[in-house]
This record gives sequence, structure tokens and C-alpha cells, in this order.
Amino acid sequence: MSTDFPQKLRLIQIVTGCATQKEMYARFKALNPHTGYDPQRAYKWLQGRSSPRDMSVFEDIARLLDLDVPGEAVRNSTIDEFRTLIEARRGPLPAEVAPEALGGALRLPTYLAGRFLAIARAWAPDRRDCLLAGILTLTPDATQGIGVHYQEYLPAGHLVLTGAMQRIGRSARATAINEEDETFIDFCLQIPPAPAPVLYGILSGAAIQDLEMRPSACPLICLRADAVSSETLCKASGYYSNTPESASDLALVAGLAGEQATTFGAKAHEFLNASEPGLISVTPSELAPLIASAYSQA
Repeated sequence: MSTDFPQKLRLIQIVTGCATQKEMYARFKALNPHTGYDPQRAYKWLQGRSSPRDMSVFEDIARLLDLDVPGEAVRNSTIDEFRTLIEARRGPLPAEVAPEALGGALRLPTYLAGRFLAIARAWAPDRRDCLLAGILTLTPDATQGIGVHYQEYLPAGHLVLTGAMQRIGRSARATAINEEDETFIDFCLQIPPAPAPVLYGILSGAAIQDLEMRPSACPLICLRADAVSSETLCKASGYYSNTPESASDLALVAGLAGEQATTFGAKAHEFLNASEPGLISVTPSELAPLIASAYSQA
């Protein structure tokens, strides 16, 4: 097994500027079309659960970083020795890529933190023709991660779920749980560029009001509402008719101005109702007009 390979891999990501394993794979494949670097296995490598068995991976790393050493030296070096090898070719590395900071490549950007009005299709059997507004709060924690606090104010009562968010490539995922009610919701979100006025992705789980607890999933759009009071957001949470007008009204609550809220509402309604039966996916390029409508027009 390679010495300190998770730390080495994180350092490679930072030095090359590759934010995801797919980007890393593209760089390796450009050097060697038959590279043994596998982006799926790389996630296990990052977690320290395994390391590459194919020596060609280490040889490709040496080539990628222009290191004047064989792959075996990359494989057997400690993280400090590996860093020294890189600095010999590239000069001193900046402080932010010191070994203790290597986890930054996988940390969630802090600009995601804040409070959002979350809008999705309702899952309850008797509410399938409705939109549902909830409150998603993302808070940085002591471990430099982000805590998740999700609320819904429903006719049946107040639902609160909590969890922790983690970054996987360009996605952020979290499982929020209410153990007492035996309820969970999974969030799978695309990490947007700063300042993230909108979060979007897929919501999955089961409706607490569904006796059969059928697994459900739907698109999710979250509009930043940091400047809106908690009381106002709590009053806004609940069921709405599945119309562009309802989505626009929710955008107004979140702080968008009249015409901007109308534009956002129309595009949000289209997004929330666009998925084909049996397939739910989110394409960032198709969402560009919706995201743009949430940015300040000033």
C-alpha cells in the first residue's frame, strides 16, 4: 500500500487545480490514454480505504507533476517527502497547501452557509398537486464542515430534521434525520459559484404523512433568504398550489422584487415540473436562466 496516499492525492488536486476526480482523470488520460487512474476508485483512495495497485498510476503522477523520479518513489515517499519532490520542480508551495490544510480540496465552500426558502413538489398522497415550501439552514461547524437544519410547518405539525453536509466532487450531499419521527430527507445539491443566491438539486426520502412511506424524489430549488426574519419564513412554510404564481409569491417572501420574482417563479415552476416519469435529473446548463433570474439586477 502506498504511504500517505490520501494526503498525496489531495495535494495533487490542489497543485493541479482539479476540483473533482473526473477532472483529475481527464488530466491523467491526456498524458496516458490507458491510465490506471480510476475516478470511482479515487474516492476510496481519498478515504484511505485502499490505494492503487497499478504502479502505472504512480508513474502517471510523476509525469503529471513533472517529477524527476520513478513511480516507485512517488508510491513509497511520505507526504513530506512528496511535497519536497513537488517543490523541487515548482518552487515553494504557498502556505495554504501545507500538509495540515490538504483537506481543503474536499471542504465545502463557506459561502454556502445561510438560510434558504426551499421549494419542491409535495410527496404526501393527498398533496401531490401542491408545492411545498420548507426552510433550509446551513451553518458552518467546528470541524470546518456544514451542519444542515431543515424545517417544514405543516398542517400536521412542525417537522425538524438535522444532519451534516459533505462534499463529493462538485456536489454536496446530506442526510437530514428526525429519529423521533423516523423520518429522513436526502439532499443532493450542485455546488454553485459564489455567492450562491440559489441552490438546486434533488430531494429524496418519504412523506411522513404517507402510511406506506413510499420512497419519493423530486427536483429542489432553494432561494437564499438571509435577510428575511425567521418568523416570516416560518409563516411562509407549507403547502401551495402548483402554479407559477405560487412560486413567484414565495420568491417575494425570500426577498426578490416584483418583476424579478415573477420571472423567477415562472422558471422555478417549469423546473419543478419538468422531469419525465421514472427519471429525475438536474442539468446545470438548462437551469442557467432560472439561476440568473435570482441575481440582483443592480
